[in-house]
Amino acid sequence: MAIRTYEENGKTLFEVYVHVKSTVDPNIRVQKRKRNLKTQKEAAREETRITKEALKELGSREEQGSTWGRVIELWYYDQVNNDLTGRYSNKFTLKDYYNMLNRYTKEWLKRKPHELTRGDGKRVLETLVREGKSKSYVAKVKNTINLVFQWGIDNRYIREVFISPVRGIQVQNREEKFPEILTLTEIRKFLFEAKKQQHEWYPIWSMALLTGMRSGELYALEWDDVDFENNLLRVTKSYNKRTKEIKSTKAGYWRSVPISPELNDLLVELKSITGLGKSVLPKPRYWERGEQAKPLREFLKAIGLPSVKFHTLRACFATQLLSDGVEMTKVMKIGGWRDIKTMQIYLRLAGVDEKGATDGLRFLPSEEAVMGRVVELFKYNK
Repeated sequence: MAIRTYEENGKTLFEVYVHVKSTVDPNIRVQKRKRNLKTQKEAAREETRITKEALKELGSREEQGSTWGRVIELWYYDQVNNDLTGRYSNKFTLKDYYNMLNRYTKEWLKRKPHELTRGDGKRVLETLVREGKSKSYVAKVKNTINLVFQWGIDNRYIREVFISPVRGIQVQNREEKFPEILTLTEIRKFLFEAKKQQHEWYPIWSMALLTGMRSGELYALEWDDVDFENNLLRVTKSYNKRTKEIKSTKAGYWRSVPISPELNDLLVELKSITGLGKSVLPKPRYWERGEQAKPLREFLKAIGLPSVKFHTLRACFATQLLSDGVEMTKVMKIGGWRDIKTMQIYLRLAGVDEKGATDGLRFLPSEEAVMGRVVELFKYNK
């Protein structure tokens, strides 16, 4: 707030300027100005009057709360600068969720959160379904909206409403698609052709199928992690293509992978090639950029096999172990899986629970029985 003088047409006049800022939301502010005041006393009175007006308007705008777009901005800023570990501690993950909210709730950005209804929420989720997004992705968008909305309520940026517009809305089930996977026969053909053609990715693909390790974990694997004496690989770190850094594994803890006879042979062969360096595996140019799926899909297509992403090799590892009768808990421990739902999908792919279940069914007549009946009918007709 300020009173200042200025000259106009040879006269000294007064101007009052008032600027009030919200302590709840720094983005909410009110500015008022009054000119052509003839005396200091008149200017003081006017200052008092417009200050009251500004504070009243500020209070009214605070009651309405921030726009949804502003709430997203404030949430993102708070999470990035918060020293406490939150749900999304990685800044790149945070940016992904920030962009996701701005994209899929674009129609909400300039609206006040208390104006949003369940109908608005339903339309956002229905749009995702129409775009063919998976049920898990739709649920991710829904859960993030709920999270940010609740954060806005807790921090008093959202007023006059106490529930998210998507809270309680059921995510529709889409027709389940059969997941990408390679059969044992396809895996053998895949690796046979890759080795035959001396493909530069052969050792990487083989290692992925024999260990179930993630792409970033394979990239970061060093010879110090290989324990030939105890036949174990120590999976302790992972390469992050976005930060270009080596960090902890996705699950956040180390694990051990048994070295099978085939894996041992592969490692011995690799030792003769890369043994002088730190890294176990060669580093093709696509890998550092996180484009490991591209050469895999191109090669599989070229040899007439189903196109799959690199991460599917990890699923193949789990499925084959489960098919061989390895306990699910042991597979999860070796591969670093925590989500039981993922394992249940692999169990279904392996057909472990179904194997032999129908062996006892005896419906079809034998050839001997049919022929015997024909003979009986023939005798009867005579």
